[in-house]
Amino acid sequence: MEEGRRLAVDPPRRSAGGVADRRLLGRIYRPDPRDWSLSRLLEIAEPPDSIRQSTIEQVLAETTYFTDWRSYLVFWRWLKKQQEPAPPAPTDRAPAWELPIQLDQGDTGHCVGFGWAGWVDATPVPGTYQNADAHALYYECKIIDGEPGEENGSTVRSGALALRNRGRVAAFGFADNLTEIDEWINAQGTVVVGTEWTQDMFTPDGDGYVKPTGSVQGGHCYLMLDRLDAEDAYLFQNSWGDNWGQSGRFKIKSRDFEGLLASQGEACCAAELPH
Repeated sequence: MEEGRRLAVDPPRRSAGGVADRRLLGRIYRPDPRDWSLSRLLEIAEPPDSIRQSTIEQVLAETTYFTDWRSYLVFWRWLKKQQEPAPPAPTDRAPAWELPIQLDQGDTGHCVGFGWAGWVDATPVPGTYQNADAHALYYECKIIDGEPGEENGSTVRSGALALRNRGRVAAFGFADNLTEIDEWINAQGTVVVGTEWTQDMFTPDGDGYVKPTGSVQGGHCYLMLDRLDAEDAYLFQNSWGDNWGQSGRFKIKSRDFEGLLASQGEACCAAELPH
């Protein structure tokens, strides 16, 4: 495992990497017409002209941008625009978001809880969620689903709602295409992904790539960390321990991911509250 990365402090009895079959796939596709698109989310979050030239201290002292989630969302967007852009990496428009903790869902289908726990742990607002936190988050999802305690998987949407209930998410939206995903991953943060998972995706090749070929085995939730411009691909972190893939990570070519997104795929982008 790369320097600076570490395993969760509470390893499971059996690593998910030693299972690597459909038992680990617990993402359900159940779209909700109330969900926002990413473009709608950013439209609502657009700061008004009245605060564009203000300092952070002035916004905190003179406005009410912490009174409700819509107001905070505007402040979050404004704060992002005040920050200096990160210098581009030599072969990439933006460096990968950091995620030092490698989670392991063990012999469970709790991937939605783990995908969102990884999102909490990643920059730009890093957290310290461990495996136990991810399992707990899954069971909070099942309460939202109206099926408390069930082991039949959950939705990406329920994961976002569970973290909103915890006060970690201001709002979230779903990207409709790769252009929106690229703009988010390069400037705002990681993306929680839910897609079909095929038989051949269980076994990354020597370069860390998975191919969405073979029969569909179920739905999986995982975390996008970066767009790899030089490879025309995306980098992801899985929740199957460090013995699977490239120390727990894998890549998918852009054209393959576009196909997954078009086949009941989801890419959830969320505004994270400071903690």
